[in-house]
Amino acid sequence: YVSMVGNLMYPCAINSGSNGAVAGYIESLGLEAHRSTALGYLRSPVRRPLVWEDWSPKEVAVFEAAITQHGKEFSLFTKKKYLPNKTTKDIIAFYYVWKKTQHYTNWKKQYVPDDGAWIRIPSS
Repeated sequence: YVSMVGNLMYPCAINSGSNGAVAGYIESLGLEAHRSTALGYLRSPVRRPLVWEDWSPKEVAVFEAAITQHGKEFSLFTKKKYLPNKTTKDIIAFYYVWKKTQHYTNWKKQYVPDDGAWIRIPSS
């Protein structure tokens, strides 16, 4: 299996003739062996998509507005229909990626909590 995945990512080994059976197997699956280039990597069927690839700029802006209003209560983002196409799991995954970006640093400098929404203390 590891050899087959390696040959999907690095098809130059397939063309050398040593792994002709693997090339036939890949073609029988209807897959296309991609060259080891940036575009080939992005189009590869074995590449896992990154978290932020599924977020449009509008969704990011809505996320930032919702986090300003509700803090880290991510379940409210979906309940209040701010991000109807995202699950709470998607929102949490995006939050942890977004928090590590320069965009977050700039956003955090500009954000001044009026009502303490950012630091929300759960009521007992």
